[in-house]
Amino acid sequence: MKVLMIEHFLPGSIYTLELTRELKRYCDLTVFCREDAGVQEEGIRWMPRWYPGGKTRVGAAFAYGMSLFALGKMIRGGGFDVVHIQSFKHPGSEIRFYRRMRRHLKQLVFTVHNVLPHEAGPGDFRLFQGFYKLCDALIVHNEASKQCLMKRFSLPEQRIAVIAHGVYGTHLERADQPGEGPSRQGIVKEFLQFGFIRAYKGIDILLEAVAAIRPEQRRFIHVTIAGQQFPKLDKTDYGAKIRELGIEQWVSFLPGHVPDEKVAGLFQQADFLLFPYRNIYGSGALMMAYTYGKPVIASDIPPFLEETDGGKTGILFKSQDPKALADAIIEAAGWEEDRLRACRQAIGRLAEEKYNWKVSAEKTAGLYAGGTRASQIHKRERSLYETASVERVGQ
Repeated sequence: MKVLMIEHFLPGSIYTLELTRELKRYCDLTVFCREDAGVQEEGIRWMPRWYPGGKTRVGAAFAYGMSLFALGKMIRGGGFDVVHIQSFKHPGSEIRFYRRMRRHLKQLVFTVHNVLPHEAGPGDFRLFQGFYKLCDALIVHNEASKQCLMKRFSLPEQRIAVIAHGVYGTHLERADQPGEGPSRQGIVKEFLQFGFIRAYKGIDILLEAVAAIRPEQRRFIHVTIAGQQFPKLDKTDYGAKIRELGIEQWVSFLPGHVPDEKVAGLFQQADFLLFPYRNIYGSGALMMAYTYGKPVIASDIPPFLEETDGGKTGILFKSQDPKALADAIIEAAGWEEDRLRACRQAIGRLAEEKYNWKVSAEKTAGLYAGGTRASQIHKRERSLYETASVERVGQ
């Protein structure tokens, strides 16, 4: 089976690299990726054609258009059984492109990493609703996202497959001592919030939680917040908020890109990973915590309830409640070694049985193989949907 996978996030996100390392055993795999992806993996045909950014506006528009032209040429002439989209650079432009290319696509699969963009605009719902109905199959990483697609977009259950996000392995190649890390019972415990800094991740909730902890208890904790912040997505001055709350001694704020070679050190030094998110469809950072065998403290929103196995991999606290988060941090700081060991064992079981790239690749290949008849049925459904859409526009 010939498969074309389309990914714009490499090298920043290694999800596709991890998946395709296992998926190549099941299919003839080509990956259309950014010009600066910089990845090589034997047994995969890499096509670095996506424009990565960095030109003037006119130059960027031309380079991006040439990327779409190259992709269209490949789709029309490649004889692919499956085109599997992992990400977009510009969703509006690319969704229109895939709609025009639809007659050349035997089976169109999309991995729904986020049901809607985190900072969704007023037109995004209808844009993605039309695209989801265009696809033969949608992959989500948890049951919560599946239910969201079914309820919000009225999509049939049989077109949505839950295939888990695997625990990362690439960063472990750079780690000196992955896994448990040293036990520091009785001294300061290190808490880490890692990843892009955006409003939905609840950093303000975390800072208020630290401020709510009594000074005599704070001396046993230290919090590090590390990740790149984009002012267009989150304008909050967290440094100023830390100073305003008077918690500089207990919180280190590192708002910048974290190079790959420093990621392992950050995770190894941490005792717990923090996820005070307001909402999320799924978290790669949570899988990174599991990569290093680190317990997590997460809000009790549906995806985290599911992906922590009901809190067995750490502590769940009431979402958007700084006091509840403060209590969870205090509780974690006092964990004995037997509680830590049980938590690491739970993480290990999940990584082996569920969040495993081999399992995910096998399920993805099964989805491809079983999609022929489903795509024929969907083609009739799609025709009805597009006819109805045209009629609504006419009205």
